Amino acid sequence: MDESVLFQTLYNSFVSYVPNLIGFFILLFLGWGIGKIFGRIAEEIIKRSKIESVLFEKKPVISLSSLASIIVSWSIYLLFMKAGVDVLGIKAISDILASLLSFIPRFVAFLVVFFAGYFISEYLRVSIEKSEIEYRRLIAKIVFWLGIYVSAIIALPLVGIDVFILQLLLIIVIIFMLLPISIGFSLAIKDELKKDVKKWLKKLSKI
Repeated sequence: MDESVLFQTLYNSFVSYVPNLIGFFILLFLGWGIGKIFGRIAEEIIKRSKIESVLFEKKPVISLSSLASIIVSWSIYLLFMKAGVDVLGIKAISDILASLLSFIPRFVAFLVVFFAGYFISEYLRVSIEKSEIEYRRLIAKIVFWLGIYVSAIIALPLVGIDVFILQLLLIIVIIFMLLPISIGFSLAIKDELKKDVKKWLKKLSKI
């Protein structure tokens, strides 16, 4: 093939691809701008609702407002990025971005379930510590961490993580917790059972 013809073919291909490239960068810029705006709106809504001060006694490592801002802004970034990649016609990258977008709702569901479990566990911990029961601090800690553990078991499948081993460990822990209680209860009522058995045997012997 003549070099001039080859050069002309490459040039024509590049020129025909330029509108797609421009469209990609426009969508990328729009996604960045819109994501930034909506992320800021989500952050301000949570800050003004003062929900963090209600839920947390101390300032958390990652605030809910910052987390909401990141999730909202990146969801919009990825949405526009996928649209831009579709314009370029790069299917492999488009499929990856589609997978990421489909993961975001599941990740949000995971956070909602896990944090709900955390708040319930924290409420139970505080309630037990305020009570008058013996060993309340120890019981409060056990209840709190058990609640966190159960919350993780419920939440992790929402993001596609198998929790069979965690479930098995929970069953083992419950068995080891119940075993001493059941043994202690059996020993406590042993004498009473002996008396009852003797009474029943005497009644049977009189029949």
